[in-house]
Amino acid sequence: MQSLNDLVDSFHLYAVCEPCQRQTKLDVEKLIEQLGGDTQVHKMRSNLRCRLCNTRSEDLRIVYVGRKDQEAIFQYRR
Repeated sequence: MQSLNDLVDSFHLYAVCEPCQRQTKLDVEKLIEQLGGDTQVHKMRSNLRCRLCNTRSEDLRIVYVGRKDQEAIFQYRR
């Protein structure tokens, strides 16, 4: 299981709403401040709600981007 601490150096975390196709990059460092670094990513899924259509979604996407000092150029698009 991945924790927020596992993501902070090399990954981006996106919440995706399937019904309205909205995607939002989540601030992993801010989530660590709020929830703690040991928070398991899979446990966050049930708390997601789209701000646009108010639908509960459990879709989180973890995208490898490389270390902060060597970030890869990548954009997640549908």
